[in-house]
Amino acid sequence: MNIENNSKCIYPDKLSRKEKVHEKLIELTKKLESNELKHSPKVNFNTSSISKLLGISRNNTSKELNCLVRNGDAIKIRGKPVFYFDKKVLESKLGIKFNRCVFDSYELFRETINASTLNKNESTKRVNNVKLLSSEIDNLQPKEISDLKVSTNENLQSSILDSIIGSESSLRIPIEQAKAAILYPPKGLNTLIIGPTGVGKTTFAEAMYLHAIESKRVSRTAPFIVFNCADYADNPQLLISQLFGHAKGAFTGADKEKQGLVDKANGGILFLDEVHRLPPEGQEMMFLLMDKGIYRRLGESDGAREANILIIAATTEDPQSAILHTFLRRIPVIIRLPSLQERTLQERMALICRFFQEESLRIKMPLIVASEVIKALMLYECPGNLGQLKSDIQLICARAFLDSLTYGKSEVEVKLLHISEEVRKGFFEIENKREDLTKYFNLNSNKNIIFNSAESNPSEINKKLFFNDYKGASDFYELIQHIWEKSLQEGLSEEETREKLSKEANYYLDNFFYKIKSKNSDINREALTKIVNPEIIECVESVLNEIKSEFGDYLSQRLIFGIALHVNTLLERLKIGTFVCHPDKENVAVKYPEEYSLAKRMKILLEEKIGVEIPEDEIAYLALFLYAAKMGKNSNNIGVLVIAHGSAAASTMAQVANTLLGVNHAHSIDIPLEEKVEVVLDKAIERVKSIDNGKGVILLVDMGSLVAFSQIITERTGIPTKVVEMVSTPMVIEATRKALMPNMDLESLVIDVKSLSPFIGNKNEEEILKNAYERRSHIQDIIINILSKTLTFLNPEKAYNILYEILKKITKDLNEDVDDDITLKFLFHCSCMIERVIRKDALPYSNLKKLINSKHYIFSILRKNFEIAEEIFGVNIPDTELAYIVEMFETHFDTLLQAE
Repeated sequence: MNIENNSKCIYPDKLSRKEKVHEKLIELTKKLESNELKHSPKVNFNTSSISKLLGISRNNTSKELNCLVRNGDAIKIRGKPVFYFDKKVLESKLGIKFNRCVFDSYELFRETINASTLNKNESTKRVNNVKLLSSEIDNLQPKEISDLKVSTNENLQSSILDSIIGSESSLRIPIEQAKAAILYPPKGLNTLIIGPTGVGKTTFAEAMYLHAIESKRVSRTAPFIVFNCADYADNPQLLISQLFGHAKGAFTGADKEKQGLVDKANGGILFLDEVHRLPPEGQEMMFLLMDKGIYRRLGESDGAREANILIIAATTEDPQSAILHTFLRRIPVIIRLPSLQERTLQERMALICRFFQEESLRIKMPLIVASEVIKALMLYECPGNLGQLKSDIQLICARAFLDSLTYGKSEVEVKLLHISEEVRKGFFEIENKREDLTKYFNLNSNKNIIFNSAESNPSEINKKLFFNDYKGASDFYELIQHIWEKSLQEGLSEEETREKLSKEANYYLDNFFYKIKSKNSDINREALTKIVNPEIIECVESVLNEIKSEFGDYLSQRLIFGIALHVNTLLERLKIGTFVCHPDKENVAVKYPEEYSLAKRMKILLEEKIGVEIPEDEIAYLALFLYAAKMGKNSNNIGVLVIAHGSAAASTMAQVANTLLGVNHAHSIDIPLEEKVEVVLDKAIERVKSIDNGKGVILLVDMGSLVAFSQIITERTGIPTKVVEMVSTPMVIEATRKALMPNMDLESLVIDVKSLSPFIGNKNEEEILKNAYERRSHIQDIIINILSKTLTFLNPEKAYNILYEILKKITKDLNEDVDDDITLKFLFHCSCMIERVIRKDALPYSNLKKLINSKHYIFSILRKNFEIAEEIFGVNIPDTELAYIVEMFETHFDTLLQAE
């Protein structure tokens, strides 16, 4: 066979083009000063400069440079421009070992250098007293290796393996196996890592390599060579040549002797990914290397070469059926990595946070992520495991990043509209997983989570998102102290401080008590006794009954159990001689005199009952506790009612809002298209009566005569109501979230909800839509009737009203008139387009870039005016679809944009 066109490393006797490029890269890298790497280097290291220095075309230079990168001979750093360095020379200069050849940015490259330097220093730690709690390895079966335990000194406790997410839970046994495999004398044990695609097998193998350096099983310059057996699975001869090298004349085109990856891996680790794709003859050639540490290159018959290599392999298949038994027998350690579904929710959350943090670092901008996005990522089905999770987060961030560029923002806001349809399916699992989410995570506060590459501390993010299971009472001190100190620093008024304290404390207590509720929503005393000493509960109940009259109507089971939990934690702290000082207890006594007086009496009675002296500072904490409970009892919320046409339009939006926010506050009425207005109005009146808590009800409606409901309902019931039309799911979420705020009034809520969309906030357009049904012409009735027979997902009347108003705005911006012809074309095309986008089946468009460049003006008009459609229908309309609308307008208005 002719290898010249297939092999990456076969050269004629004289210097080939690739050798010339490589020699020049070596020469340039040797001249590089180490301190130059702290900043972007000179331009000599990019494709254009090397091309000019060699007199080789830029395309050919780029081709050869990338070939060197693929072979592991060069480092590539993406960016503008792309930089290249010779790998061996750079490693020699820096005294470190690169485990990868491609970096996404120069900043990541510098961080890798710093991290490698740190690892180099850490690797001076020595490992003593390494023992295996088993018999001789020859007597062990692969399945028994999972029981190996390694005894090490304290210096090894901070291993890179221990820093992997899940090291104390789902990955505990795999990590123990990995340590055993690396540390087993004299040179470690060959290992097979198994698990489905995307579980992190390559990353785990790299961590094993770093652990080998840390424990001084290999030198800090030991190589880590990665080879994917699938790359050459269809060409066994070339695969064997890549692995073992070949002798001159071994096959047609073998003009010179060539080293293989085994040569390069000598003294280190060879990682064989997708080892099941290694053909039987390749597996057989590995036997000698694994058994004796010797091998022969392809075409060699005499003698043998020596290599000291630890083999780590990986496969997604069942090794018993996909790998030769003779090969498998030589691999004593088999490590199985769990899928993402098998890992704990805490691990998944930690992974999500890490990936968002990495993206913030990549784009060098803060990421402000909605808690609803985190919830969806926590629960959606992710068959591609960690790899897919990371890719999905990157895609979400890319969409949000594009929006930030479009609107010139200094941070990137990641919202629900940026997540894909697959991720959005996670919402349907929230109800089933609500207990776990509430138990472990602080995700119901409706706050954004900020990931900032420059400032964020992972531990701070963890504090915001994670709950310590049933240890919340001690955190209540931290909560109060933090709010109090921050309020003083910010100079908040007394009223603002009270509001903040009440809101956060009530949310905190609600979160805790959700954990101990039974199915009938009552707080489960039996569950509480697993956390709090039953004697403490009885003592608190007895104390509160003695002063029951002073509590008024806010003494509840929730308050009793909350104080019991508080006292239980207090006693545990006093047993070990610690208590928390309140930062401003004198001020609490002045600002909350009733609660402080009551707390003081409680302290005295509790001391009598339990026989333990309680510190004076506890009075201030108890007072704030009581204040929070009182405020929660007296706080009413604005009701939310969604009314929309269709069999499930309103109920679906309300359900999504309730599910995301962890509440049951949004109510709905679905209107069949044939339902009479009077019937709907009667239903709305009864529903408003049932959900009003004294602060009124906001009506979120889709269109038509529903707009008039507010005034009629208020006249008939006396209950304040306000209406917002052209409702969308994001609007329902926002309305529900803000309706729960204790100091929110109905008027402010309506303003906030309308501000979600400039289209909805425009009074003139509101008036137009209000009268849309009454002024509909005959041709409009025909269009809607045809749309109803064409569309699958969209409400035809709603689609007509929205798209017709968008058409009018576009034509106004283009200084053109709307006629029936363009109306028909636009409405049918765009309604079907939106359904295509909903189905993730958007049309492609060739020469898109050219069209955008030549018709930039109309593209900007379309993009601006279609924002309302994207907001209402929850989609992102791609430029490929907008391109067809450009063509439509050009065809209809033959003078359109001639000046462009």
